[in-house]
Amino acid sequence: MTNVMTGPEGGYDMEAVRQAEAMIESGDYETGIARLQKIARASGDEALMQRLIELRAAGFEKINPKVKLEPMFEANSLLDNVSALRERLANDGYLFFRSIVPLEKLTDLRAQIVDILEQEGWIEGGERRMDAVARGVPRREGQPKFFKAHDRIVRLEALHAMAHEENVMQVMRRALGDTAFPHPLSIVRLIFPDSPELATPPHQDYPNNQGTPNLTAAWMPLADCAIRDGSLAVLEGSHKFGVLPLKFHLGAGNRAAVLPEEFARLRWVGADFRAGDLLLFPSLTVHKAMENYNERQMRLSVDFRYQLEGEALTPICLQPHFERLSWDEIYADWQSDELQYYWRDKDYVEVPWNPALHELPPEHVDEAYEQELAFSMVLNRRREQRSMS
Repeated sequence: MTNVMTGPEGGYDMEAVRQAEAMIESGDYETGIARLQKIARASGDEALMQRLIELRAAGFEKINPKVKLEPMFEANSLLDNVSALRERLANDGYLFFRSIVPLEKLTDLRAQIVDILEQEGWIEGGERRMDAVARGVPRREGQPKFFKAHDRIVRLEALHAMAHEENVMQVMRRALGDTAFPHPLSIVRLIFPDSPELATPPHQDYPNNQGTPNLTAAWMPLADCAIRDGSLAVLEGSHKFGVLPLKFHLGAGNRAAVLPEEFARLRWVGADFRAGDLLLFPSLTVHKAMENYNERQMRLSVDFRYQLEGEALTPICLQPHFERLSWDEIYADWQSDELQYYWRDKDYVEVPWNPALHELPPEHVDEAYEQELAFSMVLNRRREQRSMS
């Protein structure tokens, strides 16, 4: 075993560094980076740390390995056969439907969202406003500029009403049961183009929501969304393996599931989504966003969570996303009170949140710092290339 000297004054073992870099060059990226991390962090050597960051910047595509997608099964033909529909959901861990959500309601919600994004300087205005052509650097969850727009969007009555849309509710009740109802937690995804490093990584919703494992998400894009535009992909059958451990990632939620080796035999499935399509999956199903290689347009989507009455939920599921606003603040400008505090009439069992299921490994602070530096390096180089072209 190589003896690596530690401490800022102790230096480091050059042979161990060479071995780590040889692993990276040969394609064993994760093992090589992990070894180089230990050496750089322990030595405190600035030049070696800079080398690590450069290698991480160059290797983002290997951090987020490409997946080969097979076609999703289109379940529209099962809508009149409830038992077959639920059996398919239980076996595959997802249901994909074409043309469920009314286009006029999707278009109206998208229009309200892009109005806000234009006003906040995120996208270009004018006749192509609805295309959501991005301006400037990506805004990311957690940043002040992100919340300036998001806090306005989460107030939209049309956003929360979409979870209760009649066609969507009919599908949810057939897939789950007659007492299915949506959580008030309504989520909008605002994904910038040409930033594949920020694509939401493989993960499960359960650590974020908890409560019943039967909790089921409904995801819908607010316009046509091809695979290359960052549509959602599902790891078929992954819901049968329980809750997976977590690691840090730059993408939404800052958490990725650590996938066991046995998942290599499972199929990743996906589709070129069209406006009106609907994807359902329970909270233990591993899913990810495909990398958004569209160089201009943002990917805008919404997702909601549904469960049967009588099942468990945690208090966080009854709060607005990110818990930055109160419900009274959100409801202030609504035209109707029909959907306000509707969940208080539902039957559910409130259970405590378990923070251990959401925790990251102790080294995640260093990991986050290194990924941030590497992404900044990539972003600066991308800007320079565009300015020269």
